[in-house]
Amino acid sequence: MKVLIPGEPTAQNVNLPKSVQDYIKKYEASYYEDGHGLVVTVMHVVYAVDVIADLSGALEGTNGQWQTTGSKVAILSTTHNRISGKSSIQQRGKLINGGDENDYMDIVIGEGPKLWQVIVMVPSKDADRLTILQKIVDSITFK
Repeated sequence: MKVLIPGEPTAQNVNLPKSVQDYIKKYEASYYEDGHGLVVTVMHVVYAVDVIADLSGALEGTNGQWQTTGSKVAILSTTHNRISGKSSIQQRGKLINGGDENDYMDIVIGEGPKLWQVIVMVPSKDADRLTILQKIVDSITFK
């Protein structure tokens, strides 16, 4: 997957729970923050051969993680699309944490046992960063 991020993302080290380790062959995640509220998370998972990537489950999992931190999630729209021929679900919403309101776009793409997820978040009232959010989302391709 190729996605244009306005800076260099940092690899995230994640310890997967033992309950899922047998189902995952590969897990990579990275994170970028510009210091002004733009946050981009990119994840790639390859499940065991007999596991099909669950796009809806990935979206629900992200929302559930946010809610466990005390954040409020308001889903504004969910659309099913194709990106470079692969199935995808795109969810646009608002995330409110500690009085701060952010717009987010969570894109999950799947192909068999492979899943990619890109989450872009920006402050809701920042028009420039909202434009950047859309440019990042529009840049997602597979070559």
